[in-house]
Order: sequence, then structure tokens, then C-alpha cells
Amino acid sequence: MMQRLSTFLLLLSLAIAATSSAKAAEDSTTIYRDEFGIPHVFASTLEDATFAVGYAQAEDRLEELLKNYRRANGTMAEVFGPSFLQDDVMQRLMRHTEISRDRYDQVTPKVRGLIESYQRGIKQFMREHPEQVPSWAQEIHPWDAIAFGRHIIWNWPIGESAGDLEHAGIKFRPGPYLGSNQMLIAPSRSASKAAVAIIDPHVSWYDAIRFYQVRVYTPEYNVAGVCLLGMPLPTLGHSQFCSVAMTTGGPDTSDSFELEVNPANPLQYRHDGRWRDMTLVGVNVGVKEGDKVAQKPMKFAYSHLGPIVARQDGKAYTMTIPYTNEIGLADQSYEMLKARNLGEMKTALSRLQLMSQNVMVATVQGDIYYLRNGRVPIRAKGTHAHKPIAGSESANEWHGIHPFQDLLQIENPACGWMQNCNCSPAAMMKEGGPKPSLYAEHPYLYNERDDRVRHQRSEMVNDLLEAADKVTVEQAIEIAFSTQVWHAELWQARLKDAWAKAATVADTSGDAGRVYQQIADWNRRSDPDSNGAMAYYAFKTSLGGEEAKQTEPPASLTDARLVEAVRKGAAMLKTMFGEVEAPFGRYFRVGRKGGDRTWPVGGGSFRDIGMATPRAVSFDPSPDGKQMIGRTGQTATQVVIMTDPPESYSINPLGASDSKESGHFDDQAEKLFSKGKAVQTYFLRPNELMKHVTSKKSLSPHRP
Repeated sequence: MMQRLSTFLLLLSLAIAATSSAKAAEDSTTIYRDEFGIPHVFASTLEDATFAVGYAQAEDRLEELLKNYRRANGTMAEVFGPSFLQDDVMQRLMRHTEISRDRYDQVTPKVRGLIESYQRGIKQFMREHPEQVPSWAQEIHPWDAIAFGRHIIWNWPIGESAGDLEHAGIKFRPGPYLGSNQMLIAPSRSASKAAVAIIDPHVSWYDAIRFYQVRVYTPEYNVAGVCLLGMPLPTLGHSQFCSVAMTTGGPDTSDSFELEVNPANPLQYRHDGRWRDMTLVGVNVGVKEGDKVAQKPMKFAYSHLGPIVARQDGKAYTMTIPYTNEIGLADQSYEMLKARNLGEMKTALSRLQLMSQNVMVATVQGDIYYLRNGRVPIRAKGTHAHKPIAGSESANEWHGIHPFQDLLQIENPACGWMQNCNCSPAAMMKEGGPKPSLYAEHPYLYNERDDRVRHQRSEMVNDLLEAADKVTVEQAIEIAFSTQVWHAELWQARLKDAWAKAATVADTSGDAGRVYQQIADWNRRSDPDSNGAMAYYAFKTSLGGEEAKQTEPPASLTDARLVEAVRKGAAMLKTMFGEVEAPFGRYFRVGRKGGDRTWPVGGGSFRDIGMATPRAVSFDPSPDGKQMIGRTGQTATQVVIMTDPPESYSINPLGASDSKESGHFDDQAEKLFSKGKAVQTYFLRPNELMKHVTSKKSLSPHRP
């Protein structure tokens, strides 16, 4: 710890070196920005550091920060119109604001202090720059940060409950796609003899789940990672001791209960042989209509099992979520990146405040660790976790929450690596991971089928990690940004056979022949400059249907269908580009909404044509329909070598700032993301950092 303190004092001395001695004390909280505009915050206390984080977030993305609090409070529609009404209603139904406000004093004093200092930093920026404050800016409160944390994690349990309701024929609007990659490599397979972590969340590059890069240095807490706008500290990244990664997947945490409604009174339901009253709560939800805000009166009904979200055929259905009264996410997040070793990390995780996730941790001591995490109810015997449960009998209700030790955990596997790219635990290692049979008594803890189709992204990563040895930083970054298409060689071989047969009965020259040759010669990487990748994309798209989705050519696929798909693919390329030879990056691009430029990019999440790569990017058509522009996927990739101190690299797909004039609106898209590169964080490396600093802002957190 003395070494850590000495390092911090060196950093702090650098941070205040340019200030006069009279101002050194009040200016000891400093934001340095590097050439990509990423803030590096130095402060004598963590409370002062979060003040600076709030200031930096507001400087870069004030409107999105304020929108995030509105999203959690269910007040978006009153500013941005009726398209947000459905989401507002759900947030109001789940009572994020009321519960967060009423229970805010149960958040630890430490984390309350961090939140309140963080919001003072936001307000300080707003006072200094009133011209940047939107006219619709609302008053912000400390509990808004707690409500926003609830709003984010609710995406997962609401999705679980909605899935249960589909068995009753009740469908909700699909939620956002939530996927990610994560990988761990043990010291035995690392060139540095330190564990390696690859942290690679895949979410939207816009809206609420949009990560913000930051580095924070204080005597008590040093971290490099990403946080969500509206939260004071990172949730994914690493400290000087541990790294934290997460991917979607995990136990089944939430249910729906089916209630029999009294035919004579729609606000009563049968419970243990008696009619029980629902609780009715009235709210007004504002909706912007033209220049005015109309208040829509609504009444929400609640049972003792949760809110009523649907009615059908004399039944009422709940969303029953074990996080309903929880407000401890901010505390747990702080404790996780304060943990000094795996034991302390497990203690933090045991608070069970995170949603259903696969969590992976690496430590400077050399441990690699996996947890299939969630706040999981103990279901009554005989109930089905994936269908609405009969709520008329109390015997069918939950019997508490599974303790941390019940959850699936893996520590330091013999093979020396693990990955979870949204796959079953059984598919996490080449040799196979834990099987569902281990959780036969409580299958919802495992919550996966062993026979689930293994997808390309996960299987390609398995192959890459199995082959990796003495992994360097460069190799780890290459794995994180791999554009290799798993099992494309099987399609090449099958097509070669079909083409050879077709040549004896039909003309296979011309455009179709050139497209075939590009596919045959392709190195199976969808790199931006690859003509073969574009030809393969056109071929598989033209094939279409269920056959094209398969990672292995199905036996039912005829030679004639394959040859015809090549010909159609050639016609498709000719229509798109006026020629049949075009690089992948001519069509697939990265650039920012509202921006003026785009750049070629590799990889892709083309699950419908069996062309998904570890480098996950999903695309939408450009306004003119002539290109596809990245919109979701790799969102905040980080590669961490857990030396002492850790060495890390990170990337944002667009840029740090929402201002086009900042120079950091889309600079990472151009200089890093399009090239599959990541930039060093300079974590606890002050001499290196100072070579890359382009601006400095000194703050006084305690000045009125």
C-alpha cells in the first residue's frame, strides 16, 4: 500500500506542478484530458474526484446525462413526446424514483457522499456554462443516481418476466439487444506471467446504456474503466488490484404470477381461498403535445406479488422481481472496484445487487474467476421458472433468495482460460464447462440447455484462446478485435465441390466466376479491405433462409442452390457497386449519427447469414441506403494485463464528446475503431500520461 501511496503522490505532484503555491491546495483536483479527450482525474479524496467526474461528464454529454435521469424517473415523454410514453409508464409502474428517494438514507454514507459530490460537479458545470443547459433541464437529486441504476438493471429482469408471460400468450415490446464478450487468460498462458482480461460489452452506441471512459486516481481508489452517464464511478474496468467484466446471461431471477380475478370486483384476486384487495396507485404521466404538456392520469394496480402488468381471460399477471426494493447497486459497484483481491471481490459480489450476468474477474495475484450472478429467488417445488406461476396459493410463492454460495462459480480452471460470449457455461471452454446436471435440483440457477446451438462468436473465441500461449498485449488486442468467421472454411469446401460439378454442365465464368474465386481465395476474415468477405456476404445473403443461418452447410443444401446463390450474389454486388469486386469496408462503415463522415470497419454480427465474428458490430442502413453504418456492438472494449500495476488499453466506437466542435465527436471512430486498435490508458504511469495530455482543468470542489 505504501508503494500505491507513493505513486499517487507523484501523480498528484505532477497534477499541481503548474499552479502557484497560493492556489495549490484549492486546485488539487485536476482533470487532464489526453489526445482523445478522455478525462484522467486526480484528487486528494475520492469525493473530490467524483466532483470532477461529474464536471467532465457534463462537459462532454450534459444532455444525455439529464436524459438518463429522466428515463429513470419516467419523465421523457413530457419533453420529447409520446414515443417515450410506454417506457415512462414502465418506469413509473416500477416506482424507481419513489423507492430510491424513500430508501436513499439506506445507501452507505460513503457512497451518498460520492453521489452528492458528483452531482455538485454537474451543477458547477451548468452554472459556468448556462448556454449549454437545455431549456428542459430538470432539477436533479441524489436519489436520481440510485433510480438510474435500477432503471438500467431492470432491462434484464423485465425481459425474464416478459419471457414467462409469452407462455400465456401475452407479448411485450422487445427490449434492446444485450450481448457482450469477456475472456480471461491465466498467468500460465501469458507472456507477462500475469492474468489477462478482455472486457467487451456490446450494447447501443446511443441512449441510456452508453459508456463513458474515465480514469480516477486518489490515495484510496485508483481505477480505469467506463461508467454510465449519471453514475459517479466506473462499473466495468479495473483497479490496481482487480478487473471486472460482465456479459448477458445467468440465472433466472424473475417470474410472473397468474392471479384469478374476482368476477365481481376487478381489484380483487384469490389468495389462499379468499379475495384479496389490490392496491391502486394513481399517477399523472406528462406527454408533450405540440407546445403543451398534457397530464395523462393513470392508475396502477399492485398485488403482494408485484405490479399487475396484464389482464386476460379473467386472470391478472404480475412482474415479480427480486430487486423491487433494492437500492444497493451503487454501494456494490464501489466495493467491487475497491476490492484488493479475489476474496474481497467475492464479498462485494455477495451483496447480490447486480442483475443476471456472467461476471468475470482477474486479479494482480493471478486469479481468474467466473460467477453466474443474480439475485435468484428460491422457487417452490413443483413450480416452473419459465411460465406464469399460479399465485392463488401462498405455497407457490418464493421461499427467500439463494445465497451467494449457491451460484455457479469457477476459479482458476486447469486449461488456463475462460470465455463467456453470451454462451452456456458448458461452452465456456474448449474442453467443456460445468453441465446443467450439476443443478438438477434448481435448474433455474444454471438456466441454460446443454444442447443449445453453439454460436459462431463463442466458438471462434474458444478456438483462438485454445491456440493462444504466452499471450502478449498485441495478441490479446488481436483476439478482442478478431474478424475471423468460424467454420467459413466448411462453406468454402462445400461451394468448391458444387462449383466443380457445375462447371461440367453450365457456364461458370463471367461475374459469377469472379465472385466464386473471391470466396474460394478468401482468408475467412471480414477485414475492411477484404473483397472476399464482401463476396461471401453477398453469397450468403442471396442464399437466405434457414440454410444460410447455419454455421455448417446443411445436408439438404443442393449444388444448384449454392451455384444460384453465387450468381445472385454477383448480381447483388453489380447493383450495389457497379462491379463485383468491392472491399467489405466500402459497404460496412463506422461513423456517428449527425456526423459528416464514415470510415470502413471490419467484423459484424450477421447471425442471419452465419457470418458473425468475435468483433461484434450491428449495422443500420445509411440515410441514402447505400451503406451500412455501425450502431451497436463493441461499446467499450478494454484489454487489461494484470501486472503490478496493471497495463491496459481501451476504445470507444465513436468519441468522448457529444460536441461536434470538440475534436472528440468521432475521432476514435476514425483513428481507432475503424482500424481495430485500442489506446493505452497510462494507468498509474504518470510519465507516459503527461506526454499525451492536451488540456488541463483545475477545480475547487469545496468552493461555494
